[in-house]
Amino acid sequence: MEHTHLKYLLEQYLGGSATEAERDELLAWYHSFNHEEVAWPAEGPEEEAAVFRRLQQNILDKTRPVIQKKPHRLIWLTSAAALFIVSLATSLYFYRSGAIVNRKSTIVNQAIIPGYNQATLTLADGTKLALDSAQSGIIVNDENIKYNNGEIIKNVMLSEDGGKEASGAETSLPTSLTLTTPKGGQYQIILSDGTKVWLNAASTLKYPSRFTEDKREVFLEGEAFFQIADVKGKPFKVKTPKQEVLVLATSFNLSAYSNETSEKTTLVEGKVQVRSENVKRKTYNLQLLKPKQQAVVKGDSLTISTVNVDNETAWRNGRFDFNHKNLEQALRELSRWYNFEVIYEGKAPDIEFFGDLLRNSQIKTVLNLLEANEIKYRLEPGKKLVIIGGKGGQP
Repeated sequence: MEHTHLKYLLEQYLGGSATEAERDELLAWYHSFNHEEVAWPAEGPEEEAAVFRRLQQNILDKTRPVIQKKPHRLIWLTSAAALFIVSLATSLYFYRSGAIVNRKSTIVNQAIIPGYNQATLTLADGTKLALDSAQSGIIVNDENIKYNNGEIIKNVMLSEDGGKEASGAETSLPTSLTLTTPKGGQYQIILSDGTKVWLNAASTLKYPSRFTEDKREVFLEGEAFFQIADVKGKPFKVKTPKQEVLVLATSFNLSAYSNETSEKTTLVEGKVQVRSENVKRKTYNLQLLKPKQQAVVKGDSLTISTVNVDNETAWRNGRFDFNHKNLEQALRELSRWYNFEVIYEGKAPDIEFFGDLLRNSQIKTVLNLLEANEIKYRLEPGKKLVIIGGKGGQP
């Protein structure tokens, strides 16, 4: 399409005077978009955004997927049409003066991306090391720290002699280490006893370079999946801000995010003992979990229920599970992985989620489903997703 004609179509569209044929022609042009340079007619970013929003809405009106609905329930369905809608609306580039202009709205697929392997290792002296994103995890021993492929991390020497005498007796104190994943990050670690830990986004694990003879203890804030190595007579303890989980050889998931109202321990196999404080009664709650059970610590209470462990550990297998979660819960989980901030203008829409979503999905898939269910939002600079009022934008 000639630049002059395209400029005319955009001006007509911006001014609200485009005929149906002109709108269809503009959409057809975008459908065959090949990243050619385009003269942009708008005077400023506000007008650019206006064109984008109106074009997006027109596309949505024409191709909105059919969503199965129940009152106050949103079912996450994906289809070719659904993916096309937001792919179209969010990858639209315009050019000015021969140079690419990355418009504000392209934050959807430019700045907001799925999470990936990234973490920071903090040494005992406060030194922070950014870990290699090309690696999936680290292995800790008393001499050094290696990546999973065997490569030794430079400038990290925990002990020159391994902290042992010739007889094999331990002589040095263990070093305190901290592994932290940011929002949009995940990482794995194998501790000195062979315990494997998968750390979810926005999480912190504090642990020693080696465990002492009488105890194995770590501290978690955030979420992690543990496969505890079997060490006879040496229980493994995980502390969080609200509870302690005592285990032997077992696999379990522990979610302890500070911005959630509760902490959850989900047992996959083995046995764990959960202990939490009842501040009002000045006592402690104590529960022993069996496989497929979940302990929920909320305030002074500790409750046990049977759950679907596959759903509760979905994140470790590359999925989000949104079954029976409301909009705020789902968006908190998404915001940790995609690293964006959620802001509510008015009351949050009262919606219950069902279904799941792959963690490598582009954010446009999420936004498309919000649009399809009449949840009004806007994107702002700084990776901010603003949810407007109640469902349909009504406060």
